[in-house]
Amino acid sequence: MTWRRVLVLVFVVMLASLLPVYFFVARQEIPGASIEVLGVRSVFPAGGHAPVTDARNGWQGFAFSGGLRFFQRPAEDAAAGLRALKRENFADAPLLADLDLFAGGFFALRRANKGYRLFCVFHEGGTAYWADMRSSSSLDFALRAFERFIVSLEIGGRRAGPAVAGQLAALRRGIPWLTVQTPVQFFALMGGIFALTLLVVYFVFRLSGAPPRRAGTPGAEGAGEEREWCTPYATLRIGGFGRRKTSACCLCLEGDALVIYRFRRPLLRIDLRQERQELEWERSGFRYRNFRVIMDYADFEKWRLRLMG
Repeated sequence: MTWRRVLVLVFVVMLASLLPVYFFVARQEIPGASIEVLGVRSVFPAGGHAPVTDARNGWQGFAFSGGLRFFQRPAEDAAAGLRALKRENFADAPLLADLDLFAGGFFALRRANKGYRLFCVFHEGGTAYWADMRSSSSLDFALRAFERFIVSLEIGGRRAGPAVAGQLAALRRGIPWLTVQTPVQFFALMGGIFALTLLVVYFVFRLSGAPPRRAGTPGAEGAGEEREWCTPYATLRIGGFGRRKTSACCLCLEGDALVIYRFRRPLLRIDLRQERQELEWERSGFRYRNFRVIMDYADFEKWRLRLMG
């Protein structure tokens, strides 16, 4: 197998691996259920919830599957408390914006290890509410579930303001795509990284198989003296016990020596006067000990006629 076919095979394997994973991941979501918790009805993540026992500063609440937590606490001056929470806890948040939620609220986002963490704080009727949700990855499943939770909020028959959905959509557009990605963006990024890697490998192979400087081409002759007779970008396979390596090379005939170049430097020199019988001719190349050189068939025929004629 030539080095070009190796690259094509790697690309096909990459594509065959990414596409099924993409279609599987794209269909994932955090399921929800409409329930009432702490006097608030919304679409919470399905799967049950449990009290949070280590909450502080008067907060009481529950933790849900999917990483969502929801708290409440009484507040004499809820508006002032909301401003204090915003100033003390989220002044350095990369994304922070007000929301038209009931008597007032805001939304915040922070990076968290390999993922992110979402916050929504609001108040209504002398009670402050806090919701947060953590995602262990950068995919937007948690963001979608959190947005669904916010737009579905209902307290005492009063629903979240109609402008909230538009505000959340605008906030989503402001989130850096390296922080949170849709499955399409994530797999496009992965595909782009892989394609760039293949491109770099391709140019490394091209450099590896480039002819040495001042080398000629098959059949070229200089003024009264035959120049080097070379075939660039051939495939070199080096085998051995527990070892197999494929790369590009340049094959040159220099006088009575057959020279294999890699990165324009001689890797192997075969003295044809003494070692011609060790060359084993194959369908489109030859083998010498644990070295095998593969060429296009037209180049191979020229070399075989040249060396065996």
